Amino acid sequence: MKMLILFLSMFSFLSVLGQTKEDETSVKKVVKSFIKSGDDHNVGTLKSVLHNSYRLVWYGGKDAPFIADKSAFISKIAKKEWGGDERDVTVEHVEVFDGINATAKVISDGMKTQMRSMFSLIKVDGEWKIIGELVNATFK
Repeated sequence: MKMLILFLSMFSFLSVLGQTKEDETSVKKVVKSFIKSGDDHNVGTLKSVLHNSYRLVWYGGKDAPFIADKSAFISKIAKKEWGGDERDVTVEHVEVFDGINATAKVISDGMKTQMRSMFSLIKVDGEWKIIGELVNATFK
């Protein structure tokens, strides 16, 4: 009986680890899709990966932070005021909490800018959605 309990405990623990790895991979995929969609001005994909309550906070340390909601962000991309760069994306760290919340620390380096971002994501109906991005940009 003790062996059975030990086996079931270990199996449950390994299942959680596997799910976390799957979630980590999914979070990376969503973040990379978001960045590529901005680079390509792909509004349709942006709408699908951003949560309706999405907020961008862009702070360079000098003036008040610039804050944009989902519609303002997508409008800037659609008008090609933002995006259009081709960037190399490095996901430095992903942390998943309880299988429903996650953060991702990301550097995206392009011809025009280097962005350092901290993304917040939530899992809604089995899909990861970006709900927040804190970003700092260095213009080249």
